[in-house]
Amino acid sequence: MGKELCNLYAIAKQVNLYFDENKADFLSEKGNAVFQQYRAFSQHNEEQVMQALRNLKINPGNTVDSIVMEMIENLEDIASGNMYDKDVRSMGYIMSLNRLVSYHAANIQNLEYGTLNL
Repeated sequence: MGKELCNLYAIAKQVNLYFDENKADFLSEKGNAVFQQYRAFSQHNEEQVMQALRNLKINPGNTVDSIVMEMIENLEDIASGNMYDKDVRSMGYIMSLNRLVSYHAANIQNLEYGTLNL
């Protein structure tokens, strides 16, 4: 369970670092709302997981999630690519963001599943 918590912390930390350094000002109003909601959730999740790690006396070290790295690279490519118009970029970004949100949620569900007494 400690390793899974460290991985969840890495996911939130990587996501938050990316969102702190990048803007998605090309997103539609609805897309920006999704972006902002996920950003707020991820920031809160990072704080929660860090507290759980402290309580368990686990140091996550420099844990990095390679899947999240790939997803963030894809988001960066879409955000920086001016070869498509704003609407196409926005749709591609939201689709990639949805993949990231789903991956983050799946890792949370794994932890919840792991805490069940089966």
